[in-house]
Parts: sequence; structure tokens; C-alpha cells
Amino acid sequence: MLDPQVLSQVAATLKNARTIFIAAHIQPDGDCVGSQLALAHALRALDKPVTLSLDDKIPENLNFLKGFRDIKPREPGNEDVFVYVDGSDSKRYGKALNREKSGTRPVILIDHHITNEPFGDLNLVDTHAASTAEIVFEIVRALNVPLSQNIARALLTGIITDTMGLRTTSTTPETLEKTTELVRVGASIPEIIDSVYNRKSYASLRALGYAIEHSQLHGNLLWSQMDYKTQKALGLNGNGTSGIVTQLLTVGDADISFFLSEKQDGNIDLSMRSRAGVDVSGIAKKLGGGGHKQAAGALLPPPFDTAAQRVLQAIRQEFPN
Repeated sequence: MLDPQVLSQVAATLKNARTIFIAAHIQPDGDCVGSQLALAHALRALDKPVTLSLDDKIPENLNFLKGFRDIKPREPGNEDVFVYVDGSDSKRYGKALNREKSGTRPVILIDHHITNEPFGDLNLVDTHAASTAEIVFEIVRALNVPLSQNIARALLTGIITDTMGLRTTSTTPETLEKTTELVRVGASIPEIIDSVYNRKSYASLRALGYAIEHSQLHGNLLWSQMDYKTQKALGLNGNGTSGIVTQLLTVGDADISFFLSEKQDGNIDLSMRSRAGVDVSGIAKKLGGGGHKQAAGALLPPPFDTAAQRVLQAIRQEFPN
């Protein structure tokens, strides 16, 4: 559950700050970016200058959110407070997290992953929340900022994407209550689902086709991968593969799916999904990442050629049978 004392301390720290730095994690998803933008909208409503950072590319299906163009790769600067959203550990922020540069100024972590490893001076973590957006919802309320349409749309995007459209077992009555309130102030579930799930670029469609064609089914495990050279050949520009792992899990025989995507620097994004009752968070943790029971991931080091075998080995260790 959310600690009310920590929530009060976070709200007070943000209110007292003159400038704020908010970072999203690498391999960003809708909850991460939605939470980042919602908090930025709320703080700007209090006339607080906000710097938005992401040491990665924004998925193209989140470009409908107001303010996404403000998010750029940035390192900590002269801001008074540094906020990190939706990351289970410090390695997930790349150059956006630098304790030498932030010095003794407050670092705030806002997260809900069961694999969370707190690294902030203030750690506002609720592992029972279905999304980080639900925690940011409470921060906005503690800041006494009215829910605007832009705040509501960003928060609802976080909830919808992290619950796969309110379908995961992590969805609670509290999740639905917040969803209802966000819809009442102007956020639209159909708009978000259409933007996130039903609109792809032609390059993304080709990437999905490639991933399906090159997928492999081993019992109840379905996986695929794509190197950086192939992504460039298909017309991708650092994003456009974020929904592939979810599509793989639509195969009826699969209880677990994973997708590997090589980045320009040689590191490899691992995304994992599973059906209810199958926990993949431990697998991701073994590989240096983390996440939820049904949605987890990690950033793997090169080489790409051995990445799949490393993941398969970790899965066999977690599920020997």
C-alpha cells in the first residue's frame, strides 16, 4: 500500500522546489511516459519549470500525448529535485540518472514494480498498484492540482497500457475507481486504445510481420527477435517494436512470449509477457531487469547472437518442467 507519510513528503518536496527534473526509464512504455507527462502537467500548473528526460526513443504510439516533444535525452542539471518514474532499479535510466551530478539534492523514486530496488532519497513505491500512473494520481491530488484533460489523458494512458486495457490480474477496484474519475474529466478510453493499439506506421507493421515470420514456438513458449540492421532495413528509427511481444502472446498455445530487439549501441531490449498464473518477473530479475508478474523486461549486454539462448536458459532455470 501507499505510505501516506512518504506521499506527504514527496508532495512537500515538489511544492518547495523551484525547478524539477523528471526522467522516464529506457524501453519506455505508456505507464512510464504517461506518468512522466501527467506529473509535469501538474507541476507546470503550479508554475514550476520542469525538465523532461528519456535516454531512449519514445514509442510512436504515444505521440498523441500532449508534451511528448519536450522529452529528450538529458542529464541532470541545476534542477532542485530529481524524479524518476516507473523504473524498478537505477540501471533503467541510463544517463538520466547521475548521482554525482545531482549531488545532495533530493532524488524521488515513484514506482509499483514487485522487483523494485529503491534508490531514491524518497521512495514512493506501491507494489499493489496496477500502474505507476495510479501513484502519480495520488501525488496530483496531494499537490491540490485539479485534474485537467491533459493530466487525465496521460494518467489513463498509463493505466490502460499497464493493465493491457484493464485485463490483467493486477487491475483492482481502486484502479477502476481512478479510471472512472479520469474519464469523467475528459480522458477517453476508446481514444487511448485506438491510439496505442490500433494505429501503427507502415514500418511497424512490416516489423510485426517479420517478427511473426521468424518466431519460434517451443511448447508453451513463443519468441522472436530482430537485430538493428533489420530494423533499419524495415524503416524503423529506434522505436516501433514495442507492441510485438504482446501480439506474440495472442497465440493460443503460448503461455509466455518474449521479444529481443537490438539497439544501435549493441545492447538488447528484452520484453516478456505471460498469461495469468505465470510469473515472468523472476526471469527478468535474473537477467538484470525486473517488472510485473505478467509483463517484465531487461536490457541485455551484447552479443546479439547469444541473447536468445541466455533468455531461454533463464526461463529453464525458473521453470524446470
